[in-house]
Amino acid sequence: MLTIHPADPYSVAVALNVVIDWPAVAYVGIDDDDFVGSGGLAWGGDKCWLWFQVSKPKPEYARPVLKMAQRMLRKAVQLGETEVYTVRDQTYPSSTKLLKLVGFELSEIKDGQEVHAWHFSQ
Repeated sequence: MLTIHPADPYSVAVALNVVIDWPAVAYVGIDDDDFVGSGGLAWGGDKCWLWFQVSKPKPEYARPVLKMAQRMLRKAVQLGETEVYTVRDQTYPSSTKLLKLVGFELSEIKDGQEVHAWHFSQ
């Protein structure tokens, strides 16, 4: 069963072999003691960014990922953000639907990637 836990952004970067050089709040997904993905908020380029990376996707992860995205957006608002951006993972056709369910809409296409924006409304 998938569980999601807070994590140190540096540890996530090491686990994924990537560089996280912006201030960030990170989470990891664990399923049966296996690391299956990460996500979080990062601040850079005068914007707040939401990211998710799933290394072992399963259809049953959609709901927990959706709920976690909503929690992270609430966290962004608590931290004073009114807009959050994300880049759609074009590897997964369902990513468009998930983004819409969370409230993101296409903002721009930059360097061939779809950038979606979420706007806080009271």
